[in-house]
Amino acid sequence: MSFKKDFYFCYECKNHVENLEDLLFVEADTSRSFCSEKCIEAYFTPITNFYESIEKKLRKKYAVETEECLEFLSDVTIMEKSMTAPDEIWHYENSINENIYTFINKVSIKEERPFYVIILCTIYDTYPGYVLLSTITESKFLMEEFRIGEEVNLAEHFSDDQEVEGIDISTDEVESIEQKKSEILASHIELHSPADIPVESYELYDEYIEATMDSPDEIFKNKDKAGDTIYTYIKAFDKDGVSFFYFVLCMRIDSASEDAQELIIPILNFPTVDGDLYKSYHQGEQVSGALKN
Repeated sequence: MSFKKDFYFCYECKNHVENLEDLLFVEADTSRSFCSEKCIEAYFTPITNFYESIEKKLRKKYAVETEECLEFLSDVTIMEKSMTAPDEIWHYENSINENIYTFINKVSIKEERPFYVIILCTIYDTYPGYVLLSTITESKFLMEEFRIGEEVNLAEHFSDDQEVEGIDISTDEVESIEQKKSEILASHIELHSPADIPVESYELYDEYIEATMDSPDEIFKNKDKAGDTIYTYIKAFDKDGVSFFYFVLCMRIDSASEDAQELIIPILNFPTVDGDLYKSYHQGEQVSGALKN
């Protein structure tokens, strides 16, 4: 041990963390980091309770304490799309430079009245890092209460999704990717076991994406029902003494650049300790060697 090296400490429990790569982040542009998912939950729970109490008061103010549309909070496809392709994003920064974002998405379902999905959250890599509050309402008045701070330009906010190493992706391709993400996630939820790593904790494992794609143990390719080729990258890891497999599902698209280069774009990534789920994705034609991504 030497004072000539960096030291890291969990923001919640204050325990020493040996390596930078072992820290977990759920916010951009901050040093606030954690040693485990348990500490993330412990830190944010009082904050989420506070925002839930405000929502309760606002619902009473507009006489919408209960709404049938709230049942769609359990619809993973709707919630995922609201986080990846919202209609609006609002950003508020307080006097000590803490940031909070609101993702708002208007949803219309056949034979259902339109409603608003509202997600109050931190941001990490342009998407929600930790959800502080999620709710749904048909009330425009309640929705407008969450338009906090300044509205964010969506094109600028998600600009990194439009470019990979300087190679442009067309708007049609971006829409295709988002649609494919929703379809595959919905299918994945049906396969997911309650005993496996929770879906809401997947973002805490994002640090394994790069290693999985750069040096996968295996790669498989399959055609889905729409005829698109899906590539599955698989790599084994160990975290806190627990072994798990990390999967990155990708699709190949043509870039909009002049050289028409093909790109491999991640569309779903997740960890698992479930052998049955592993077998569900461990199939197809095996590909030798990592593809350019």
